[in-house]
Amino acid sequence: MSLHAGPRTIVAPDGVQWRVARRWSTRRFGWTWKRRSVAADALSGLGQGIDGVDFQEGGLMLVAVLAALLIVIPLLFFGVELIILGALLAAGAIGRVMFRQPWVIEAWSKDPLMRGRRLEWTVIGWRKSQALIETVSSDLAAGREPPQRTLLS
Repeated sequence: MSLHAGPRTIVAPDGVQWRVARRWSTRRFGWTWKRRSVAADALSGLGQGIDGVDFQEGGLMLVAVLAALLIVIPLLFFGVELIILGALLAAGAIGRVMFRQPWVIEAWSKDPLMRGRRLEWTVIGWRKSQALIETVSSDLAAGREPPQRTLLS
């Protein structure tokens, strides 16, 4: 048994690209991630530096220590936050399995002609959801229509 948790990308025989994935939340959120190029404009003047400034050895050491503290301490806090986030995700997945909440399996096409075609199934249990992901992936890759019903057992 594999623990593949990310989306699978399948290309059907007709050339349509599908993504099959397990959705971790039962509801959809209205927002999407959008890329913006604001950061490139804000950071364009960053490499000019400070020319002509002469630091003595003690001042240079002080600047190095301050820079290390300003970089290392936030990285440590970020590491602690990542550990907490990982523990919360693991607890959520374990709780979802223990309380028998259904997983939502989605397959959506990236076909420019049929934009937004989305298929959904619900299934209880991690192994059953993994088996359904494999079934849907193999059906789409072979050109067959995947099962159209909701699985709740």
